[in-house]
Amino acid sequence: MDAAKLVALIGTHPVDLMDREAQRIDRFHTGLDDAGWAAPTRCDAWDRRQLLAHLAAIEDYIRAGLDGTVAELFARSGADGHHDFNDWGVRQRDGLAPADLLAAWRAASEDNRRRLHDLPLESTVDTSVGPYPFVPQAYYLASELAIHADDAWVPVTAGERTGRTRWRSRFARVALAEADRGVTVEDVAGRLLVGLDGEAAAVDDADFLAATAGRLRPDHPLPPKLRAALVVLA
Repeated sequence: MDAAKLVALIGTHPVDLMDREAQRIDRFHTGLDDAGWAAPTRCDAWDRRQLLAHLAAIEDYIRAGLDGTVAELFARSGADGHHDFNDWGVRQRDGLAPADLLAAWRAASEDNRRRLHDLPLESTVDTSVGPYPFVPQAYYLASELAIHADDAWVPVTAGERTGRTRWRSRFARVALAEADRGVTVEDVAGRLLVGLDGEAAAVDDADFLAATAGRLRPDHPLPPKLRAALVVLA
């Protein structure tokens, strides 16, 4: 799918979505006290301060993608894969006070989004898997911001919720198609029927998004093989 068609399908330019998610995260963290920063998140190993440190490390990755230096960034980290890279990025910010961490993340995020806004739709950026089309990459980044905002329990207003769920669900289906795992998704009577290899289950939008982010609750009845195949945005 070309970039313009993808933007038309999702309904909003991906960097505009990144703007919205970043602004929501910024507003929330600006108002946190010490206890709020230390509160646990859905990422078991990280409290809110550590999760924001991870978001700051993602900005390093975005900047490297814009500069064409992702391989150099990974080499400098000494990391063996994305998990190690994520942990390294958080450790680099262990000594920062919350207010300083927030200011550093904000500045990097604003600069990266300004640069992304300036890219033509058909541009490519550097990634850990090589050059990749800018538009879907920006949707992946917007999705990651949304997932981690939810991980930190950043509130979403009632007026925002419907549109936010819509674009995230639409892009999750694009990501599933790109992953090519054989998963089918159909709208049936207001729910989503997901299927794989003869197994199928109906889920609501919230559970579908949780499944694609690898955050579906353990006791959900979705079959294990289907649950695993749906994880494309974690």
